[in-house]
Amino acid sequence: MLDLAREHGLEGVVAKRIDSTYRPGRHSPVWLKTPLRNNTEVIVIGWVGGAGAAHGGVGSLLLGADDDDDDRSLVYIGHVGTGFTTADRRALRQQLAAIERPTSPLATAAPARDVRGAHWVEPLLVGDVEYREYTGCSLRHPSWKGLRDDKAPDEVDMPGLH
Repeated sequence: MLDLAREHGLEGVVAKRIDSTYRPGRHSPVWLKTPLRNNTEVIVIGWVGGAGAAHGGVGSLLLGADDDDDDRSLVYIGHVGTGFTTADRRALRQQLAAIERPTSPLATAAPARDVRGAHWVEPLLVGDVEYREYTGCSLRHPSWKGLRDDKAPDEVDMPGLH
């Protein structure tokens, strides 16, 4: 069913017990939603500090990719703030502090709401992110899966092109 949903460009599959009823505004354990997820490589271009349990570490990572143009400009594709352990957040902050830079590495500015309080970094690290869809501006529902040491930043294309 998931393969068929992907073929037809659907968000996923909902399965339910045949005798269950629809209850507006309420979640039911007899209705199970299985969304389709995609993976993409991303270039880490910055980070925003964490709050609460993430205090002292990375709250979210700012993400980029090389656009499709001949000049291979670095463009903003969103940010990710889930999928990290507390240890991941602290380790990433230390790693990113070593490659911090004063300005954005992007060819064009990212949305101000996403980069408020940003710490920019040299675009040297490649990560793996799982997401629901790419809107052309940013990843929807991204989740961090980890750093990739087998990919170079110049090998990272826009989501959906690999």
